[in-house]
Amino acid sequence: MLANKNSLHRRLRIVELVRKRGEVSVDELAAAFDVSSVTIRSDLNYLEQQRYLIRAFGKARYVAQRPGENVLSAVSASATRQASDMAIARLAADFIDDHASVFIGAGVITHKLLPLLADRSNLALTLNDIAMVPTVQRFMRCELRLSGGSLDDDSTVLLGPDAERSLSALSLDLAVLEAMGFDREGNLLCADARLADVHKAALKNAKRIVVVAYQPALQGEGRAFCHVSRLGGLVLDDAIDPPTLDLILKAGLDVNRREEGILEFRNQQP
Repeated sequence: MLANKNSLHRRLRIVELVRKRGEVSVDELAAAFDVSSVTIRSDLNYLEQQRYLIRAFGKARYVAQRPGENVLSAVSASATRQASDMAIARLAADFIDDHASVFIGAGVITHKLLPLLADRSNLALTLNDIAMVPTVQRFMRCELRLSGGSLDDDSTVLLGPDAERSLSALSLDLAVLEAMGFDREGNLLCADARLADVHKAALKNAKRIVVVAYQPALQGEGRAFCHVSRLGGLVLDDAIDPPTLDLILKAGLDVNRREEGILEFRNQQP
């Protein structure tokens, strides 16, 4: 009886995880739930028969029933991503108060955060992505500065020693950064090593750190810029595998609020 309950619980969690991500491989599911790939394939066979998902090329894909039709249709990955990004940005905006000095690092979600700050007064913003400047000018009235640094071809992100020096000299109330995932030691990762160095420079004098991420996972690639235990807040979508969730909770962050499929963690230490 206990085995049956465990199987049911795992299958429900598989459906939720696949629904949030759109597509997950058998190997990822086996690692996430600490069971064999044979067990996962058995689960997926059952869930496919029940029309919760479909299997293709070693992966599980979520499907949704169209109203009035008896066919299965795949959920748009881009639509899911855009909705999650905006929900994450909305919760991250709650960390930013009037009169604050804030560094907002380059990223898709951090860019979407800017219009949500239109009602804040007397903000001092520092950016290292020049593509964000028109958004600030359109939606906000605040003090605005750009870090120094250099641009690569076709890039709008300021990087390099000049950017690092200018940011490390600032006194910041808050730094809001975007991450791609975690390593197994609990460090947050950037895909670009140079951007990670800029993030680390901004954190030297930041009183508080907030990180946003879409579907972060434990992975070996990327450059670390901050340990999760240093964060004042972390906002991400709830398509998070169990090992990553355990890592966050062990670092001392508490789940504070869940809204629109988004998890918010806060460090309750002063």
